[in-house]
Amino acid sequence: MASPPSITISNLCKRFGNQEVLRNISFEVPRGQTYCIIGGSGQGKSVLLKHVMRLLAPDSGDVRIDGESIVGLSGKPLDEVRKKMGMVFQESALFDSMTCLENVSFGLTMHRRDLPAREIERIAREKLRLVGLSRVEHKYPSEISGGMKKRVGIARAIALEPEILLYDEPTTGLDPVLASSIDELILKMKAELHVTSLVITHDMNSAFRISDRILFLYNGKIHFSGSSREVRETTDPVLGQFVRGETSGPIPVIVGEDL
Repeated sequence: MASPPSITISNLCKRFGNQEVLRNISFEVPRGQTYCIIGGSGQGKSVLLKHVMRLLAPDSGDVRIDGESIVGLSGKPLDEVRKKMGMVFQESALFDSMTCLENVSFGLTMHRRDLPAREIERIAREKLRLVGLSRVEHKYPSEISGGMKKRVGIARAIALEPEILLYDEPTTGLDPVLASSIDELILKMKAELHVTSLVITHDMNSAFRISDRILFLYNGKIHFSGSSREVRETTDPVLGQFVRGETSGPIPVIVGEDL
């Protein structure tokens, strides 16, 4: 019997006040694949990601990780599911008072109390090496570049060897060369660690490089779902406007909570 998809979203709905942000969202991310969620600012991408992390609960619908619904989970059962996931934040979210090595060790220290300090340090060094940052172990975030911070964030996310990696705008604020290096790292994590990845991005070059499938979120719904080639060749006017900057009319922006 085939294993269930890593991530399954079914009929997901979320409203903030009078604003319907997510409207009947459904999709599956097969194990080991990378899906990119694209869409304009305020279209609900981050809200969707917060539901996958169970930082938000839906008004209706379901979110399943490896076939298990997480909507009603709390406490230790939820913690156990979250251990399957690593999160790479848009602004890296590193602790300024900790060295890069300490930042990568943080999750291990919190969740793997069975491991001795020497083993935690060994794993953290290994993850920094995996992202090409063996020489920054004792530097603080203020002492390294934005691209390096992104890499440290990825090293921290993979420290607990998650099955799923969630990326929130991983190339935002980086020049094209650094953005390309982050894309290569995302592909490396997929190839070497066999992780399932869900990536929120505005960067179409990045989406085309790393994705197995691209989902276009528009007006609270998945307006289009397809391969990079299908997105490039689309005749859909709304998607075309977003991807190519066409001027067939404005894409409406949802106003309200940070989406």
